[in-house]
Amino acid sequence: MEQEINRLSLLSMQVEKESIGTAIQAKETFVQLGEFLTDPIMLSSKKRTITIIGGGIIGLMAAYFLQKNGFDVTILERKSFGAAASGRNGGGVLALGRELREIPFARLAIEIWDALELDGIDTKFVRSGNVMVARNETEKQKLLAAHDLYQASGLTVKILSANDIKAFLPDIDSHIIMGLFSEADAQSYPFSTIKSIISYLRENGAKVIDHCEVLEFKTNQQEIEYASTNKGNYQSDAYLFCAGPWTTELCNKLNEEIPVLPRRSQILVTEIMKKRKIHPFVAGNSIYLRQTHAGNILFGGGGPWETNGYDVSNTNFAIEFLTKRFIEIFPGYRNKQLLRAFAGTVELTRDHLPYFGKINSWDNAFISAGYNGHGYGMSAVMGKLMAKSLSNHFAGKVNPVETTILSDFSVARIVQKAGDQYV
Repeated sequence: MEQEINRLSLLSMQVEKESIGTAIQAKETFVQLGEFLTDPIMLSSKKRTITIIGGGIIGLMAAYFLQKNGFDVTILERKSFGAAASGRNGGGVLALGRELREIPFARLAIEIWDALELDGIDTKFVRSGNVMVARNETEKQKLLAAHDLYQASGLTVKILSANDIKAFLPDIDSHIIMGLFSEADAQSYPFSTIKSIISYLRENGAKVIDHCEVLEFKTNQQEIEYASTNKGNYQSDAYLFCAGPWTTELCNKLNEEIPVLPRRSQILVTEIMKKRKIHPFVAGNSIYLRQTHAGNILFGGGGPWETNGYDVSNTNFAIEFLTKRFIEIFPGYRNKQLLRAFAGTVELTRDHLPYFGKINSWDNAFISAGYNGHGYGMSAVMGKLMAKSLSNHFAGKVNPVETTILSDFSVARIVQKAGDQYV
């Protein structure tokens, strides 16, 4: 069966359903978004306040760019900052593998991540590249088709032969027959990134409050007056929900139904290898992997076989499954010691698009959530987009990309359909 033959699970793009026309549109969107993000910031006549609910990487990046745009920022986190998926992921900042409509955002995200160090943000960001490997003819044909579509979208990719891959990754299995490589793709370190952004926010006057649970909202007509929490009330001009799958619970407090499904995703970590043997991010055979700056190899993956919900315990099944897939690609690492395993919570939407923009019935409530496992890498561009969009909102300026580009992410698109499934 095709499902058994094709293990390119990190190739989100369905090549048989895409077209060169869509790829060209993605390239044009990249230019439009880039121009929008580099336009002069529109500041309102007075300093605006914003309360961000959710202290993962999406909320932290939004806080960082909103603060740089002149907002007085408060960010509330129910538990510890970066304790969920944001601190429990592969650290990839990737475009290769994404579907075409995500490519403009992914390409810009890489550029923005690259510039964070100018503010002293310790991301340990490196443009290591990203290679997706094919084990058989079915996977090879999919990667060849993906190559043409990505090239047309503006993402520079190149085909690697079996010999190229062996020279690039000397320990890889000899049965790998081809690879698709993106030189622009990168990786970073979630823990230092999150810690560094929090320090930057605090040093520049933001209120960064952990173990702070929103209990309810006090509303007046079409606006939120304040958020009531276990640590008091927080009043501001605007409220931004960045709570991943917990965003659904928050929105329910406002009688808004915005479905985001949680699903577990597990990761394993090997012992430190003194010699760096794997430079790029690697995907294929139903897993992803990379060698961290410290020398460990981190590998993981997920999918419909994982449990839906907030359970982040590790399972024997996942350890066996992921390890088997890993040593099939790198058989020489069979005897490497596993040091630890951990799990995060992926946030899924029905159409695999995030929610971004104003919440339907509320004039001062906004959302950025539902990134379908791509939130870590996408956080930089979506944070900057939110800051720019809200700056325009309070300056009374029409957002030029609202209807042409960002409308696909609007919560207004939600239509309840019987039998809808998350995959």
